[in-house]
Amino acid sequence: MPASSLSDQLLVTFHAMTSQSDNAKTLLIFDLDGTLNRTEATFVPTMRKVYAKHGIAYVGDDTVLRMVGETFPTFLDWLAKQGFSDDADAITQEIAVYEFDSIAQDGQLYPHVEDTLRALKDAGYLLAICTNGDMAYTQAVLGKFSLFDLFDGIKTFGDHQQTKTQMIAELLDEFQPQHAFMIGDRYHDFVAGKANGCTVVATTYGFAANGEADEVDVLLERFQDLPSIVERAVRKD
Repeated sequence: MPASSLSDQLLVTFHAMTSQSDNAKTLLIFDLDGTLNRTEATFVPTMRKVYAKHGIAYVGDDTVLRMVGETFPTFLDWLAKQGFSDDADAITQEIAVYEFDSIAQDGQLYPHVEDTLRALKDAGYLLAICTNGDMAYTQAVLGKFSLFDLFDGIKTFGDHQQTKTQMIAELLDEFQPQHAFMIGDRYHDFVAGKANGCTVVATTYGFAANGEADEVDVLLERFQDLPSIVERAVRKD
C-alpha cells in the first residue's frame, strides 16, 4: 500500500477510535463469500475434484463461480440437473470434505480484510455476518484467520433456512442500531439490505453479474476504504 494511503487509513481509524460510543450505535453487516472470503481460491479446486470424481464434464470456473452466493439447496438442485446424484446428504458431505480441507490449506481473504476488520472492531463498531452458507463453513473460514470473535452476531442460512432479508431483520432487532450497513457482493445482499433500510455497499471485486449492483448506495473497490465510507455516510445522516 502506498504511504499516503496508509496514512489516510490511520487517520480515519484514529478519528473513529475517538468516538467509540457513537460507533457502537453503528452495525456493519457483512456477507462472507465475495466480500471477505476469496472464495475462488478454495471453491474452484473443490468443484474440479467433485466433477472429476463423478466423471461429469466440468462446466468451467466462471460458471461454477456464478453460483457463489446462492443457498446450498439451490446449488444442489443446479448440480442435480447436470447428472449428479440426488442424494443431497452424500454430495453435501463430499463437497464439505474437499472444501474444508481446501480452506485449511489454501484459504484466502481479500486484500486488507483482516486489518480493516480489526480496525473497525477496535474503533467500537458492531460487526455481524449474514451469509447463505452454514455455520460450519463460516467457522472454517473465520477460524482460519482467527476472526470469529470479532463478530457480535452471526446469521447463516443453515441455522433456520431464512432469507437474508429475514436474517438482517433479526440482527437489527437484536442490536437496535442507529445506523446499519449491509456490505456484500450479490443481489441477495442488496435486496435484503434495502428491504431493511440499510446503507447498501457493494464490493466490485465479488461475484455480482453485470447490472446486479446498479441500485446500491456505494461501490467498494478496496476493502480498506470501508471505514472512511462508513464515517462519511454516518456523518451525512
